[in-house]
Amino acid sequence: MGFVPEEIEKALREIQKIPGYGERGASRFFYSLLKLPQKDKVEIIKTLAEAVKKLRPCEECGIYTTKRICDICSSPERSKKLITVVEESSDAYTIERLGKYKGVYHVLGGHIAPLEGIAPEDLNIDKLLERVERYQPVEVILATNPNTEGEATASYLAKVLKKRFPNLRITRIGFGAAFGTYLELLEDFSLGEAFENRKEFP
Repeated sequence: MGFVPEEIEKALREIQKIPGYGERGASRFFYSLLKLPQKDKVEIIKTLAEAVKKLRPCEECGIYTTKRICDICSSPERSKKLITVVEESSDAYTIERLGKYKGVYHVLGGHIAPLEGIAPEDLNIDKLLERVERYQPVEVILATNPNTEGEATASYLAKVLKKRFPNLRITRIGFGAAFGTYLELLEDFSLGEAFENRKEFP
């Protein structure tokens, strides 16, 4: 690009490795960061580096944690008889914000999206089947995002689970007018309603 410093070009290339960040998104993020006071910039970078170093997926459910087994999975107050399946850790923490759910989670690590090259075998589905086999839950709640990919993923999971566990209750949270968005973007009231209005897969 000639006049653009090499440091900027390299930084933008690295940011674009993050899913969802194209050229414009990376540029907006980086230049917004540069505008901050030096102290804030250093603190943000330091905090991110520390988080990346310490965080890892829980060996049980896949939620990002600093421990081998996360606080939710290890808590005696949480019931493994109720498993909510989400796409990402951020979705689980969004649900936790409501303070009402007392079960555990299972993080898929994404959604089925053939056009993006993401197939069922790329997701954390085998571990889910293993946990259902081990804990024999009374209900599995499919809380993938209320959009086309999320619905396709939920339908696939329901078929797989029903085939292997025919007596298992499988439900899907109901979104109604919220279809087409992401779980983490829903207001607490809407998310709470979605959980209350969940429906069983036929």
